Amino acid sequence: MSPTVEFGSKDAADAAREQWGEHLCPDDDRRLKTVTFVEDVPDRVIERAELEAADSRDERASGPGQAELTDHEKDRLDFSKGRANVPWARSIKAIAQDSGVDDWTAHVDPTLTVDEHREVMEQAAREDQGQRMDAEDSAIEKAGQASRTAQANECDHARGYCKHGDPEACEFLQERCGFDEDEVATILDDSEDMPGRIQGARSQLWTQYQVGLANAKEAAAAINEINRQYGDDLVSFEELGDRELTPDQLNWDINA
Repeated sequence: MSPTVEFGSKDAADAAREQWGEHLCPDDDRRLKTVTFVEDVPDRVIERAELEAADSRDERASGPGQAELTDHEKDRLDFSKGRANVPWARSIKAIAQDSGVDDWTAHVDPTLTVDEHREVMEQAAREDQGQRMDAEDSAIEKAGQASRTAQANECDHARGYCKHGDPEACEFLQERCGFDEDEVATILDDSEDMPGRIQGARSQLWTQYQVGLANAKEAAAAINEINRQYGDDLVSFEELGDRELTPDQLNWDINA
């Protein structure tokens, strides 16, 4: 009598027919989920078919369904090992998708049933979540370090300007860099002694310098707005405050 094996789905039965086509009975009905083999079919084939049939019935009873396999996923799976076959893999992929695991083929074990892969994919999902959180923490830490470095550079820059009498720089040190009034006063006291009228003149010149920078930015913005309206290319400007001018390049006599 020809042995038969009943699968849990038509897809699983057809996969078995494709896998063991040379052992199929001529009377096998491809419309059915039951596969009929020839009488002299090797025992190993029947054992493997019954194992896969049991898996497919479990999948149908409790699984989340099946998901189509891509060619790349098929290439990564070895269907010659253990329980591995196409319906088995499609069911595991559906479990992985339900668990939120993307690289599911990296966690497949051909010795495990579909149902046993539930715990495997749940563990993989927890590991993936932990790795993402570590990566996010690392990115946040790097961003924080960059922000702290930028602020330190700004404070150093402002300290130098404050020392030379820039009132806005001194105010910046107090508001943004945590300097108190005594510390700012100490910075100002470090400069050479000079008459009050000269200090006042220097403060006024610093104000003119800052106003000049603001006017330059406003003029640059106006230039690009005109260019935009008339279809000309926008211009990238070098900010005056970022361009270093050495004392030798400045020709101005305070006594003139």
